[in-house]
Amino acid sequence: MAVKRILLSEAEPGMELANDIYDGTGRLIVPYGTILNKMIIERMEEYKIIIIRINIKEDENRQKYNDIYQQPGYFEKIKETEDFKNFSKTFHTSVDEFKSMLNDIVVKNTEVDLGRMLEDVNNIIESNKTGNSMLDVLNCMRGYDDLTYVHSMNVALICNMIAGWLDYSEKDTYILTAAGLLHDIGKVKIPKEIISKPGKLTDPEYEIIKNHTVYGYEILKDCPIDQRIKNAALMHHERYDGRGYPGRLRGNLIDEMARIVAVADVYDAMTADRVYREGICPFDVIGYFQNEISVYDPRYLLLFLEKTAETYVSNKVLLNNGTEAKILMINKAALGRPVVMTGEEIIDLSKKKELKISKLL
Repeated sequence: MAVKRILLSEAEPGMELANDIYDGTGRLIVPYGTILNKMIIERMEEYKIIIIRINIKEDENRQKYNDIYQQPGYFEKIKETEDFKNFSKTFHTSVDEFKSMLNDIVVKNTEVDLGRMLEDVNNIIESNKTGNSMLDVLNCMRGYDDLTYVHSMNVALICNMIAGWLDYSEKDTYILTAAGLLHDIGKVKIPKEIISKPGKLTDPEYEIIKNHTVYGYEILKDCPIDQRIKNAALMHHERYDGRGYPGRLRGNLIDEMARIVAVADVYDAMTADRVYREGICPFDVIGYFQNEISVYDPRYLLLFLEKTAETYVSNKVLLNNGTEAKILMINKAALGRPVVMTGEEIIDLSKKKELKISKLL
């Protein structure tokens, strides 16, 4: 396999990226191995990307790979079900109600009614009769508006799921779900033109965005709600290695709820409002997170990644060499690179660095 450096203006649908693409703030935009399409190329243009690297393959599997890749995948199949369409209606009705309540808290200074807010979360949970995990269903929502309100609802749902994995009590599950729901309330005070900006943020704009953690705490600090919910609003961008904001707190100085919300927040941010939102492969996200193990509390991050990866055991996948495979088992030391079977051959992807999962089928 050869790597070629080209101008973005020369990029064409079907090409495969040979490097990760980041924006000016260091956020991953498009991961290595992504197959380019028109939407991805246009969005990279919006981020002012000039040069990319692509993989050049000269094997007979390339056309086969492209043909398979263009077929409806795992998430596309979920979207076509009646159960998902019903779920989507409930989700958007609940988000609209949540948006109204959140704006009333910030603009009209109304009381925080956690019971009413979490009723909307529970309605969404109960409406998921698709037979798929909540993460899968949320991945199918990526074609919709991914602004503050949808993102906050997604984070609440992911936090609720993590609480179940941790065997939290009913009270702590309630608190963690509410912390996820209100973690970004401070963004309501950030100018919409900055929140919704499609291109790269300037340094001053990024500094304004960062203020949402302090704004969120200020909005919630006098509310009669659990202190851990307030701390999550303030601390969800703190990082376990001390490189976060606003206080550069480290390790257990960060509230436990905030450490969990941080994992849910970044997972949803990586899989939402990105150029590869259609048909994203969760194993790209898992691999990225595993390389960032020092940044998040490993107890919660590893649990999240392991549970997410286990969801896809027995799933059919497409490898980047054009081969269809089936996931047999997860490598705990390399969660983004499971053991797969292709025909009669068993392949440990942790030992075959040139291979990766491109798409769930």
